[in-house]
Amino acid sequence: MKTFPIEIVTPIQIQEESDVSYLRCPGVDGLFGVMQRHANAMIALDIGEIKIESNKGVNYFSTSGGFIDISEEKVLLLLQTIEKSTDIDAVRAEESAGRARRRLKSKISGTDSDRARISLLRALNRLNVIQR
Repeated sequence: MKTFPIEIVTPIQIQEESDVSYLRCPGVDGLFGVMQRHANAMIALDIGEIKIESNKGVNYFSTSGGFIDISEEKVLLLLQTIEKSTDIDAVRAEESAGRARRRLKSKISGTDSDRARISLLRALNRLNVIQR
């Protein structure tokens, strides 16, 4: 099977993965997949699950969004955050979801409401990815 390298860059780390055969990402317009010889593209990413299939197996990650730059040489993921499914703290994610739900029920408005809604989406995504 044909493979390609990916580089994952966040504000706190840089990860490289070689021999990737398939990458699935949460675009702002929906999920999309990348395989070798994919057309060059720059795509905005949303909160969601990233799936990476390589010669090491299949791994799932939670992300809070960013961008993907697909080129002939490699795929570059520029992300706000990334967490491997096996590294996510379920208790912390549940607590975060609970706090966000309480904030939303308290009838906050404006920026605080938006922040609580995004916090809830991130926590729920982490809880979904942990199931993998």
